[in-house]
Formats: sequence, structure tokens, C-alpha cells
Amino acid sequence: MKIVPLDQTQLAQAALLERRCFSDPWSAAGFAAELESGLAHDLAAVQEETLLGYLCAAEDGETLYISNLAVAPEARRRGTASALLTAAFAGAVQRGCRTAVLEVRVSNMAAQALYEKHGFRRAGLRRGLYEDPPEDGFVYLKSFDQEDTV
Repeated sequence: MKIVPLDQTQLAQAALLERRCFSDPWSAAGFAAELESGLAHDLAAVQEETLLGYLCAAEDGETLYISNLAVAPEARRRGTASALLTAAFAGAVQRGCRTAVLEVRVSNMAAQALYEKHGFRRAGLRRGLYEDPPEDGFVYLKSFDQEDTV
């Protein structure tokens, strides 16, 4: 598995994976808009020609905002999400980011455990954040330190 920048050639696979993973998925056009924003630092986990997962993020000054992370069900629990997060952190630290933030459904215990394993801490609750199905979301925050620069 390699971690590479997500590019236009992977958008159809990303949209398909998105539909497999989420009840309210982004479209291929949504991914394209993300890439064209000029703020995106999106990554793909690939094995040969197959997209195993992706991470979508943008930066605003010193903060990395992770907006989307998905891993194909058959590729879970094999380090794919951790590899994507680690690569995103390394790039963000090199570009001068000091913190990372993301949101996660309150019911998504697996994602919360992953994020906490990578140094995120619960920082708040956003009521009604998700629509399909309706659900609150936790806000998670991570401060970068020296161990993230390796």
C-alpha cells in the first residue's frame, strides 16, 4: 500500500467508496470541487490501481481540518486509516500547522477510538451536525508536537 495525493483519476473510485461507507455520501463532483479548491491536501491509500481509502483535508493558517476519511470495508483493521492520518499529520506539520480538527458521529465508536489513538481529544459537541440519519457530532482536536514530525 502507498499513500499518494488524491487526484482526478481516482474520483470515480472515491465516490464509489464513499457510497459504500456513508449514509450521506459526497458525489464525484463534490470530490472534484474539493480538489479544485486550492486548499485541499487530500490523500489516497492505493494498492496497485485500487483505492483502499482516502483522507480529505484542508488547511487554514495553522489548522488542518480533516473533513472526510474512509477505508474500504475489506481493507479495514490493516493500518490504512492510520497510514493516511500519519501522512496527513506529517505534511501538515511541514507546512506549519499546529493543530488538527475533525468531527465524528457520536455513534461511531470505532472512528473515535482511531482518532484518540492518534492523539485527538474530544473538544465539544455539535448538535444536529449530521442529517442522514440525524445525529450529533463530536468535535475532536489534536495539537501537533515533536513526535508528529517524524
